[in-house]
Amino acid sequence: MIFPEWTIGNTIIYAFLALAAISVGPLEYFGRAMMAYSKFRPASGISTRAGMVILYSAPLAALVVSALSYLSSPTTIQWIVFASVFIHFAKRVLESLFVHKYSGPIGVFTTLMIAGFYSLAAFIIGWLNRMPLQTMDTWFYLGMALFVLGIIGNFIQHKRLAELRKDSMEYKIPSGGLFDYVVCPHYLFEIITWLGIFLLSRHLGALLVLIFITAYLSTRSIRTLAWYREKFKDFPADRKGIIPFVL
Repeated sequence: MIFPEWTIGNTIIYAFLALAAISVGPLEYFGRAMMAYSKFRPASGISTRAGMVILYSAPLAALVVSALSYLSSPTTIQWIVFASVFIHFAKRVLESLFVHKYSGPIGVFTTLMIAGFYSLAAFIIGWLNRMPLQTMDTWFYLGMALFVLGIIGNFIQHKRLAELRKDSMEYKIPSGGLFDYVVCPHYLFEIITWLGIFLLSRHLGALLVLIFITAYLSTRSIRTLAWYREKFKDFPADRKGIIPFVL
């Protein structure tokens, strides 16, 4: 693990990240996180497609700005860390444009809030990447494998969700593959993606980003599962939220 120099500025930044990571789970569970999109969308707002493109494009810009000091001649490790974050958000932009099918608006505040956090996360990882690991160890190679697994798995689940809406924009009980076991396998693979990014970076800041995303997506999967059970009376009783047979 690479720890920062504990200056006043760094202490404030890391305290904020730690507080966000600890609080986002309870806030989302009780519906106080104000993430108004998808099944919990507001009655009015902006186009979800436009909102998603904005909130995933902003981190790309933040990442590039944070990495300007070394992008002209990065080390192999710097390049891999930068590329992993860039690929993740670029993939999400392309999915928002060409894969996902949206049925309602997204809140403006939600768009700005998610864009702000993801931009901060991308900037922090890109900035910390000025001081990368010195060598590729076993954990680094595991991070590469997990990142690839997460990216591919996440795309497959998103494509499956889009195919469910090929003939209708109405919500249906998702099925097939991991959807037979959990309602949010795409969340699981996104967490795996960020676990891979953390292992590639190994900075404390990347760990806090991972904890935040894990807490948020895990809790949102619980709310999503409750939504499905309420909406569909024939919803399978044994289906979980994000981890098969567990959660």
